[in-house]
Amino acid sequence: MKFVKFAVAIVAFLAFQNLQAQSATAKWAPLNEYHELLSKTFHPAEGGNLTPIKNSHDALVQKSEALDVTTMPADLKTSKAVENIAVLQKLTKKLSELITNRAPDVEIMRTFQNVHDVFHRIEESCNHPNR
Repeated sequence: MKFVKFAVAIVAFLAFQNLQAQSATAKWAPLNEYHELLSKTFHPAEGGNLTPIKNSHDALVQKSEALDVTTMPADLKTSKAVENIAVLQKLTKKLSELITNRAPDVEIMRTFQNVHDVFHRIEESCNHPNR
């Protein structure tokens, strides 16, 4: 019985955490659109399939450019988020340039991993501004 209660508590905690992680993207459409394309291209790349990002890098740049901090909801706007959005935009352009210039896949993936990590830092700083 204790195990069942513990399992239910863990599931509830994880569900709450998932809702928290989604709140920034739910509140700001451009961030959600960037995230959707990032997810569709990054997860295959983790498995070694870089074709989706190689076919969509220009669109990812466009979506990063749409992340205009002047239109960002006030409750998401933190100094860390603003700073990381600028970093994300630069890294996304760098990723696109690497793909355009046919850089080695390992270099593309390293930069793509950095893009992914910065995106999650943005989410974190929007959802938990005091951390």
